[in-house]
Amino acid sequence: MLLSQPILSLLALSIASVDALPIQQFSLKPFSQEALDQYNVLRFLGTASPYVANPGYGIERDALAQCKVSQANMIARHGERYPSKKKGEKMIKNLASIRNNTEQVEGPLAFLKDYEFRALDAAGFEKETSSGPYAGLLEMYKLGSLFRDHYYELYEDGEDIKFYAASSKRVVESAHKFAEGFLGQNYNKTFVKVIDEDDEKLGANSLTPVTSCKNYNKKLHKDTIKSLSESYLDQIAERLNNESPGINLTADAVESLMYYCGYDLNVVGSKEICDIFTTTDFLSYSYGKDVEYYYEKGPGNNMSSIIGSVYINAVIELLKDDTKNLTLSFAHDSDIFYIISNLGIFDDGDLSVKHIDFNHLWKVSNIAPMGARLIIERLECEGSDGDYVRIVLNDAVIPIPGHSDGPGFSISVKEFEDYISEKLDGHTYAKDCGIESGIPTNLTFFWDN
Repeated sequence: MLLSQPILSLLALSIASVDALPIQQFSLKPFSQEALDQYNVLRFLGTASPYVANPGYGIERDALAQCKVSQANMIARHGERYPSKKKGEKMIKNLASIRNNTEQVEGPLAFLKDYEFRALDAAGFEKETSSGPYAGLLEMYKLGSLFRDHYYELYEDGEDIKFYAASSKRVVESAHKFAEGFLGQNYNKTFVKVIDEDDEKLGANSLTPVTSCKNYNKKLHKDTIKSLSESYLDQIAERLNNESPGINLTADAVESLMYYCGYDLNVVGSKEICDIFTTTDFLSYSYGKDVEYYYEKGPGNNMSSIIGSVYINAVIELLKDDTKNLTLSFAHDSDIFYIISNLGIFDDGDLSVKHIDFNHLWKVSNIAPMGARLIIERLECEGSDGDYVRIVLNDAVIPIPGHSDGPGFSISVKEFEDYISEKLDGHTYAKDCGIESGIPTNLTFFWDN
């Protein structure tokens, strides 16, 4: 059907009017409609991930107007690092076929034959990184500066302060860098107090009480963990081998490449290895890490919460101590996992090993990436009879499920103490860990030193 001249004229005028509109203004939306963080690879790298903030629930980080933070107790993981000696040597073994490949390789993975795996330099194993966009030492320095700025009311120059560190070299270095950032020109290396993490005689008076817990069995659920299918590794290997003939990847090599992705970011800041894989690949990989840590060091192990109670019981005493307003501690991811297990903030039941549970809360990258930090705040609020407790994990406020009726979804100090006591249900570190007579059964160094 032919359009009449009046209609054609009107249509032409309409098109001209649309062309004249400032179309670019439609892109200036006040709020993004995208959810790009679901594709952030840092969410899938487990404990090897550079620091990434917890996604949280949208609760404001600052205390409510009628409240002030009167105490902050932080325990942090060391900053970004090279792989451990054990894990590094395993990656070297699994990737040897790639690094020594003499065949002609074609396709997108041809670069691997000549790739410089800088994070596998044995001289760097166990050490914290000092260069690159995710430099661990720099991140800890920045954290110290930002922490001082956020909690400026809790410390004045010249006041007595200590930074407690487990004795691993990278943990001690992290504590020193944090202290430098926190204190600036007033920093003195004597402010860092090192606690031997391998001394079993310290018992509970340690940042690493697992050392003295004879009844803790990391491999208690090894059969459960192993029952989780790793067929996805074979599928990835087959796909990549088809895309790049001659590369001849094994399932073990695929797993090591996925693990190496995090360390390539920590050491170099390169994402070339990460880009080999899709987020679908990483979903399966990350769920395997979640399952592993859940049953080894998380709520799935019967001793995790008990070990974590050592630090939490000390914090409960701190919350009731008006002479203390700041404690700063540095340890390992394992120690944070035990503490989180005791808090129960990500315990929504056992993780399935039959299929991926996409809605589970226990997500390792959100809990203990490199540089993870757990802060337990005491709040004083106008019009309230008592104080409140708020948990901040990796820059996100995390309420205790079923116990968040206080200001800003906090919990009263009394209710928090009762909650932890009920959760332990009569279990104690001394009894359940089999602590010998004469060995400390409580953490007291916050008051001793």
